Amino acid sequence: MNNYSRDPPSKILLLVITQLSPTFPLCNDLLFEQFAKYGDIKKILIFERGKANKAFVEYYDVKHALEARKDKLGKYLAEGEGKLTIHFSRLKNLDLEVVDKSRGTDYTQASSTNSDTMKHSNTDDPNVLRQQIESFTRTFTQTSQRNLTPARNDEINNLLNSDSDDDIDIWKQQKQQGPQISQDVQNMITQKPSKIIKVTSIDDRVTAKMLYNIFNKFGNVEELLYEKQMQRVFVRYQTIEFAQIAKEYLNNIQFFDQQWRISYHPLQQLQPTTISDEYMIYYNPNGPKLIVPLSKTIILSGVIEAMEISEMMRLVAKVTEIKIVAADSLEITMMNISETLKIIAVFSDYEYKNQKLIISIK
Repeated sequence: MNNYSRDPPSKILLLVITQLSPTFPLCNDLLFEQFAKYGDIKKILIFERGKANKAFVEYYDVKHALEARKDKLGKYLAEGEGKLTIHFSRLKNLDLEVVDKSRGTDYTQASSTNSDTMKHSNTDDPNVLRQQIESFTRTFTQTSQRNLTPARNDEINNLLNSDSDDDIDIWKQQKQQGPQISQDVQNMITQKPSKIIKVTSIDDRVTAKMLYNIFNKFGNVEELLYEKQMQRVFVRYQTIEFAQIAKEYLNNIQFFDQQWRISYHPLQQLQPTTISDEYMIYYNPNGPKLIVPLSKTIILSGVIEAMEISEMMRLVAKVTEIKIVAADSLEITMMNISETLKIIAVFSDYEYKNQKLIISIK
């Protein structure tokens, strides 16, 4: 299956639906049922161009669109019905002022109330799909047509036609002449796992030691190259599995007012290229004993002066509650996970009055 899309990732997917019988009850709710398991959906718009049915599915988050495309590309809506070709759309937002033979639904409210249920439903089961289709056949009513001026019709038709098959042909011709998207974006789309991850958008206040403290929480870090001028870091883990765990937990996380973007990086020798680069090799054969998801609450062990440590924590992060749980242990709750990362970055293996502090996530 060809995983290339003609455009960079976006929150809006363009579905090209072929091999669909005239009696198949294609509707917005059917698409919502199948695509909501990947994330909250904002809007869906079905329209028709030539022999193919097409639809836009707009998510709130681009990563949900990426997951949906990766899983649904080349599959069918139902057994032998509705083969899916999926592209990232060029539209910036989805306008539900629909043209003739088009129908749109705003799921802004439905996403917040129904998304969790949808995400855990097995909508690829043929029996479940058959029940859904039968239900939609009984209840489906097409959205009433709106009275549109000729000028508005032309405007919307031009908008929809910007995602036409002609553009796909043009894109294929351009692709033969040279790459149309950056390697970073292509890595995001293909997501081929590697021992090395690349993290971008690193805040200037962050040090290499802070980065090591965070990433080593998710597996054995063997090498770290911090290119401070480029605001990025390369982290080589001992195994691909450790890299996958770190990417899963830390991608898109907010740290010191910057949102991290993490992608896999091809295996290669990590080498500093400027005087400001920081490169370190680590030897940690045992690795962390337990890898757990991030939480707003941590347990701090090895505490001698509880009051002094508490004040130090409040200087670094936004702390909402501190409890003494043992003679040398504190339970500290932060405002959010981003604040937890600050504590991990600054205080992991920190020595205070000759006593090493140990942080564990609750």
